[in-house]
Amino acid sequence: MLPCFRRDVCRLGLKDKIGRVTNPLLAATQRREYPGGFGKGAKRRDRVKIPTSNAAVRPTDLPDSELLYGIAPVLAALNKGSREIYKLYYRSDNVGDVFHHKMEEILSKAREQGVQIRPISKEKLARAVANNIHQGVALKVSKIKNHMLLGLGQFKDGQYEVSTGEDVYVYEPRRKYPLWVCLDRIQDQYNLGSIMRSALFFGADGIIVDYKEGCEPTPQVCKASAGAREFIPCFSSQNMADLLRQAKENGWTVVSTTARDAENKPSSTPDCLAGLDSPAIVVLGNEGFGIREQIINSSSMNVHIPVRADTPEMFDSLNVGVAAALMLSAIRFAGES
Repeated sequence: MLPCFRRDVCRLGLKDKIGRVTNPLLAATQRREYPGGFGKGAKRRDRVKIPTSNAAVRPTDLPDSELLYGIAPVLAALNKGSREIYKLYYRSDNVGDVFHHKMEEILSKAREQGVQIRPISKEKLARAVANNIHQGVALKVSKIKNHMLLGLGQFKDGQYEVSTGEDVYVYEPRRKYPLWVCLDRIQDQYNLGSIMRSALFFGADGIIVDYKEGCEPTPQVCKASAGAREFIPCFSSQNMADLLRQAKENGWTVVSTTARDAENKPSSTPDCLAGLDSPAIVVLGNEGFGIREQIINSSSMNVHIPVRADTPEMFDSLNVGVAAALMLSAIRFAGES
């Protein structure tokens, strides 16, 4: 969650409830992987019957709340600490059988933070998360506000400004230069989650989604991102073409990811992204229609991922989540190893 603060509070700080300066905008540079399922290290325990709650789980019985589910999203939310945490639900029948070692960590962190813990049945938990794969755990939390992005400022003296409709934030890039991902009408939640995970892994500072036609960062997106949603800021834009044109004027390189060369719109391969010496925005388009023409016209360059063999014309591009990972991995800023 991004509470409002002024630039004179600190360079990139937010105040928590007791006035301490925290830094939730910069994603952690390292993140463990939290695989699902029961690993080889899981130990068998004696069967213990735990009473379950008779109350149904209502995902939205608190204002502005949502229900995260899955080992990785729940653990990420507990570790990040940027949301209000209301209640933890876990499958009581997991205890006494094969108990996931990460579940023990989740319960321990929840107790440390004073979170109310409630064991419930498999059936009630499944209904609460609309039968999505939950791995036996869910966490009721406050929603993260999705701020409207108005502009990305010039990069100088190791920092740059991010303007929203409410305030101006000062960022320091996670890499040598700022890197953002702009998503033009991405509508599949699994694709958005995959892109969030790749963006975090490859050092992006933030993600921009389309306000009107883009997918919202729901709990399903958080699950698909393996919890990366908790660590990377996500903003909305009502006019991406204007936003990108303004960014170009401020010295940003805008890279549109296209399919094969289109008429009068030549494109390069990702090799051209090695040695960039300016802030960069990687743009990816809708699953069916790609990037809108006015956004392509606002770009500094077009880049396509080349096909390596004869392929039917209907397969002229990759899944957008895969393309995002390849594009981000190809970016090497000048001076980076």
